[in-house]
Amino acid sequence: MTAIDPSSPTRPLDMDRAVIAGSAIVFLSLCALFWPFVADDAYIVGRYAQNAAAGHGLVYNVGEQVSALTSPLHALLEAALAYCGLDPVAAYRIIAPGLVLAGWLAAIRETGLRGPALLVFTTLSLFSPFLALWTVGGLETPILAFLCTLFVSRLVVMSRNGAAETRDFILLGVLGALMFLTRHDSILVTTPILLAIVLVEYRRPALWVAAALSIALASAWLLFSALYYGDIFPTSYYLKFALGGRPPIDSLSALLNFVLLSGLIAVIFFARAPALGDRPPLSRALLRGAAFSAVLFLLYASRASGQHMMFGYRLFVPYLMGAALVLSLSLGNAPRVLPVLMVGWQTVIIAVVTFAGTNPAPLTRLPFLNAAYAEYEFITPATFGRHMAILQNDASAIAAHWAANGNSQRPTIYLRSGGTGYFLPEFYVYEALVSYRHGCGVSMRESVLAANYMQQLGFSKSGTFVQDTGRSRPDIADDAPLLFATTMDWMGQHVTGYLFGPDPTPLHLGARIGSGCHAGAGESHS
Repeated sequence: MTAIDPSSPTRPLDMDRAVIAGSAIVFLSLCALFWPFVADDAYIVGRYAQNAAAGHGLVYNVGEQVSALTSPLHALLEAALAYCGLDPVAAYRIIAPGLVLAGWLAAIRETGLRGPALLVFTTLSLFSPFLALWTVGGLETPILAFLCTLFVSRLVVMSRNGAAETRDFILLGVLGALMFLTRHDSILVTTPILLAIVLVEYRRPALWVAAALSIALASAWLLFSALYYGDIFPTSYYLKFALGGRPPIDSLSALLNFVLLSGLIAVIFFARAPALGDRPPLSRALLRGAAFSAVLFLLYASRASGQHMMFGYRLFVPYLMGAALVLSLSLGNAPRVLPVLMVGWQTVIIAVVTFAGTNPAPLTRLPFLNAAYAEYEFITPATFGRHMAILQNDASAIAAHWAANGNSQRPTIYLRSGGTGYFLPEFYVYEALVSYRHGCGVSMRESVLAANYMQQLGFSKSGTFVQDTGRSRPDIADDAPLLFATTMDWMGQHVTGYLFGPDPTPLHLGARIGSGCHAGAGESHS
């Protein structure tokens, strides 16, 4: 984290202001371009928020305290939006670009970025299609990007000054805790740096006050989660990691492809490693802590970045602005044409993401990576938008079908896309993330047998399992057609539709994640 002099007259201030204004417009234009894209999981969080605002608790299915939330802070923010009478998903997506821009502007103000360094920082971050894509994608990414950028900006200033003020300890402690509440794995990035500060500044009482505050904020959610849900981990932890996930080659491929496609590799080539010898102790500690954080995160990314729902380089995107800030401040004798080349490169990648797919992975064509799988590699943002529109229309048709059926019981549905449940708030939903229990794992077959409606996604890896299992039920004909069937182009033509069965076999999932499952006659969901 070498410093540049904020007062150095590298270019007129008016030109820098023009760059800032123009860059913000470009970023907002990218967000508008990718607005059709919204992740299915965003609507899972949204249903939690709706139930919380309605007084049912922070739950997906009313009466079941099971957490599928990987970002508590995101869920709480959306619950607040829902409590204000807003559509939590739509409202959050609208304010998300403002969060990213606020982090970017704060970094410029805090560090005094100007001239070529400002251009490199901006082209690497705001002009990245992956950052814009996940800013409007409905998940926690823009919150973490905002917090991480503030965190790194403060570290840059501390490293430059070689000293820390009381407010630095408080700010870093609060930011570290909020980052943890936004995504738990951010602890791999923040902890080594914070510990490095402790080793140097441990004699200052303000540091321990900040540490206590940080730990209290982070522990508050863990305590709530343990008491309310019966587990500090969300169900995705068990489904993706504890019970096994995708092969490591997928994550290694994602890591290498991101370094290439993000443009980081070009800037790293020109970055100048800071000399440690003549720096104050705190500056040296920060640099060593940051290096350790980078190594730790890269090791984690080599296992996690290729897992389900990490397409579009979602694991890396929140840290992109922070990395771009550090690299732009560390540039040595970089050619002045570098920002122009970066703009050209980002333009190409924007076109690729827009017209080819959200998860480009060219390095998978290499011999040592050709076994890697890139999820949704050729699914464009527009295709995602059409898919979500279909699911929303399906939900309306299903609700009308049930109302016409005249049944007074609470309807049940088995979903392969859990976000559809957002549009069916009165339905009890069976879905992998919300139906996982320690005692029985994911009871896919039993869930299909227990549902009134069963969603068949033609492009799902489960193939025709749902419709085959559904048609084996005594209340569904062997040749029963799929209701509300729609054919869509999802890397090929695939049919999405639903089976309907009036007499499902009840499946009773326990009210918390530590429970088991019981199939058979008994009390139905009401």
